[in-house]
Amino acid sequence: MNLVLSIILTSSLFVVFNYYKIFKVSLIQAICINYMVCLAVGFLFTFTTAPSENMMPSYWAGFGAGLFFLPIFWLMGYTTQTMGLTVAAIANKTSMVIPAMVILLLEPKLMAQFTVWKFVAILLSLSAIILSNLNTQKGNPGFNRQLLILPFLVFLGGAIVDLAINLAAYYTDPLYAAWIPVGAFTAAALSGTTVLVFRGLRWNETLPLRSVIGGIAMGIPNFFSLYFVVRTLDEYQNDGATVYPLINTGTILLNAVLAILLFKDKLNKYMVAGILCAIASICLMSRA
Repeated sequence: MNLVLSIILTSSLFVVFNYYKIFKVSLIQAICINYMVCLAVGFLFTFTTAPSENMMPSYWAGFGAGLFFLPIFWLMGYTTQTMGLTVAAIANKTSMVIPAMVILLLEPKLMAQFTVWKFVAILLSLSAIILSNLNTQKGNPGFNRQLLILPFLVFLGGAIVDLAINLAAYYTDPLYAAWIPVGAFTAAALSGTTVLVFRGLRWNETLPLRSVIGGIAMGIPNFFSLYFVVRTLDEYQNDGATVYPLINTGTILLNAVLAILLFKDKLNKYMVAGILCAIASICLMSRA
């Protein structure tokens, strides 16, 4: 159940980014508000966990990861609005390879369990990502090719965040895993507050109601998406080589379906092949 919830909640973030564009919500303002909401939800959700010195390593590990959240999340949102839901999700979720490989190197026992079927599943996952990204800009002569750098930057950013969270979960006590997202969102909320104050002082920028509503709509699923990723890692004994392919391929698959249902995107032969590879990858990785 943790795995399913992490996929659904992660997918919902890309959908909200698309609705920001439709309803003309300021991306940077909504993201900053979103992190304040994440922090509030995080403290409410972990209120029953008695704070102690034992939880501080988890909190500060999450805080360090959270310093990367704001710029990377903005890149994800901008890429979603500029290049589409599926492209952004694909670019972000290909980053699974980096944290998965790092955890394999850190844990010899996991490396020993890395069967040929897991390797095939990762290859299928990567194939799904590549196939789903083919022909996305065909027939759009006005497309600025310089924007192709965006998915690459999102890929690097996703790798940084995934690796930071995975290492935080790996090196801290699972009993206090809930404090990892709290620490991360504390850092992100401080960054967001700084940005809003700066923009207000520098450009006399106001904060419209739509940005606040947009931030709330993003913040609640955003907190729980990270929380359930951490819980899934704990459930799988911090086996990032298994968890990240499952979450990321599932997110790509679900986003492709949501793009069709909600935003009337059309499937091409590459997308169909990518979806089939994604399904095969999920089945192999969950049974290997």
